[in-house]
Amino acid sequence: MPKTLRRRRARPAAAVVLAALLFGGAAHAAPAADGAADKPVLSVTNTQAARVAYCTLLVDGRARTKLAIRPGHTWSDAFDARRELLLVCDRAKSIKFGPLKAGTSYRLVEVEGAKIDIAEGGG
Repeated sequence: MPKTLRRRRARPAAAVVLAALLFGGAAHAAPAADGAADKPVLSVTNTQAARVAYCTLLVDGRARTKLAIRPGHTWSDAFDARRELLLVCDRAKSIKFGPLKAGTSYRLVEVEGAKIDIAEGGG
């Protein structure tokens, strides 16, 4: 294959990558930042002394995020208030916690039998 033919194939790909880096990143970053500012934040704090809380967050019935919240740490994310938010945790007192309200802080607390329960309010 001649060198000129190889260069012609490489140039369009390089131009596409360059255009995506220059224009694509800026175009997609601004709307995401604006959209996240409008959504209320859900936060969950693990108040247990020594155990990591392993949970799965369900949004509208689908698993969205697997969480491993260390003792004393908080996980938070912004959600549309219209979404159904549920938390399913290992060693939980009930099968699921929820529906949770976006814009609210929750804390995971240890209860009798080395189980965990959820309570509304900051940690």
